[in-house]
Amino acid sequence: MTFLALTAAQAGLLAATTVAIIIGLYLLKLRHRRVLISSSILWRRVLDERQSHSLWEKLRRIISIVIAATIALLIALSLARPEIESLTGKNERIVIVLDTSPTMNTNTSDGKTRWQHAAERAKSLLDSGGPTTEFRVLDTAEVTASAFTTDRNEVRKLIDTMSSKSAEPHFPRVDGRAAQVYFISDGVAIHSTPSFVKRISVFEPANNVGITAFEIRSVPSTPLGYEAYLEIQNFGQPTEAGLTLSGPGGQRIIKTVRLETEQTYKDVFDLSQFAEGGIRATVQAKDDAFPMDDVAFAYLPIKRKTRTLLVTKGNRYLETALKLDNYVELSVTEPASYRESPNIDTYIFDKFAPNAPPARPALIFGTPSAPWLKPAAGEIQKPEITTWSEDHPIMQYVSVHDVAIERAARIDADNLTVVAASKQTPLIVVSEKPKWVMLTFSLEASDFAFHVGFPVFIENVLAWFNRDQLALKRSPGIVDVPLANAQVQTIDGKTVPSEQQLGKTIFLANEPGLFAALRGDTRVHVAVNLANPTFSDVNRSIFKTDRTAARQQFWLRRELWFYMLLAAVVLISIEWFTYHRRITL
Repeated sequence: MTFLALTAAQAGLLAATTVAIIIGLYLLKLRHRRVLISSSILWRRVLDERQSHSLWEKLRRIISIVIAATIALLIALSLARPEIESLTGKNERIVIVLDTSPTMNTNTSDGKTRWQHAAERAKSLLDSGGPTTEFRVLDTAEVTASAFTTDRNEVRKLIDTMSSKSAEPHFPRVDGRAAQVYFISDGVAIHSTPSFVKRISVFEPANNVGITAFEIRSVPSTPLGYEAYLEIQNFGQPTEAGLTLSGPGGQRIIKTVRLETEQTYKDVFDLSQFAEGGIRATVQAKDDAFPMDDVAFAYLPIKRKTRTLLVTKGNRYLETALKLDNYVELSVTEPASYRESPNIDTYIFDKFAPNAPPARPALIFGTPSAPWLKPAAGEIQKPEITTWSEDHPIMQYVSVHDVAIERAARIDADNLTVVAASKQTPLIVVSEKPKWVMLTFSLEASDFAFHVGFPVFIENVLAWFNRDQLALKRSPGIVDVPLANAQVQTIDGKTVPSEQQLGKTIFLANEPGLFAALRGDTRVHVAVNLANPTFSDVNRSIFKTDRTAARQQFWLRRELWFYMLLAAVVLISIEWFTYHRRITL
């Protein structure tokens, strides 16, 4: 027997002192007062009966002392928290790591999911530990990380609140020297664990046909034309799969394909008859055990050209780039003839700006003098672009690190978003209200117009000004949108809780869906899809057989002191009953 609260010597001294006190109290007698009586005849019978019962009286006294000493010892030693390893197990620490990867949502043959089996296995580990065993629960999504505790009910409640996550799983950092570590998983998403980890499998083979890729892309040969690329793969037994593409106007494309095991089907669908809005792709197959990858979303932009007015005294490069853009309906005028028109979607000002900001967005080259623009405060010779924001929509797929600039204006960028800059001055800035983009250098003073990224930049700016863009592609989990202070909504207009971090809007999407981030007139669509062969291949497990780490079962489920106090209460009840029956003293 060992003691958790006292040393063995302290526990022995406590026991000896307790027994001595109890025996001393029983042996302590009150001194009787001597009284002279005239005759002992009257007391002889009483004395004879007392003498005949002396053996029984001794036994009664011994039993009473033993019971009292036992009660006192049980109470005193319970304070020392005794431990008997054969009954309660030794004092140890156990860390339970639960795999919360998406594949844990796979259904098994008994109707439960792998996650439900994992939760049951975790609770069985709680039952197998001794009463002094401390437990801690972690997950692979880095969401749950409890402290060590002996309260099994608390740990069970924590496990009941957990669920599989859509985030990329990672095995948490744990110290195998201070605790036993058990990892409960299906062995699909995480293949390697530290050598000291004992793995418990909840894997069971399953059928699954999933969407591994889905996106809408423009058709280069057709202005304002779009097509949908869809890829599905069979990770189970040979089966027939039904494909459906549905649009917001009720348009549908339905197809059935035969898929062998591990076969991939790829197809491109014409969306010319689809209205703009959310596009939903689904796949249906018999006995599909993993529904999370059976649906995917994308966004079909509005199909119309941007009516653009270029105001310039003559810029061959800029005018040529705009004329070659199939998404632009171009008009050109000189600064002296400029008039704002309600039939224009976007203005492009080349080294010119009107006195009042236009009602529609504007792209400005150079730093013209206008009350609504930042004034130039000098000039920088040969500035070198050192930083640029690849996350901003106007800089998507645009590389500017090797753009040579002869000279640029120095401006103050307060209340503006800087998307490209040198060490001395901003070079490309963005204003939200009114909406405009300005380059602090002219095209003649740089070689930007000769770079392959220049037409892409022009198209990005015009799309950001007026046109809906293709949806950003994100995976389930924590989703970031490069738009600050935006409100996030689902495809049916429900608001999604979000927060702001470093100029981005962050929200949680545990399942596939189409979302829109809104701020003023700016709208950014986000398509959240699993579309990941790593997760869809639910049979790619390292567990070929069910390897469950067995643990020793112990008789007692609480610490020994609990049962000692319970025994003391029982003995006190017995003592009270026997005392009133005059069995004990």
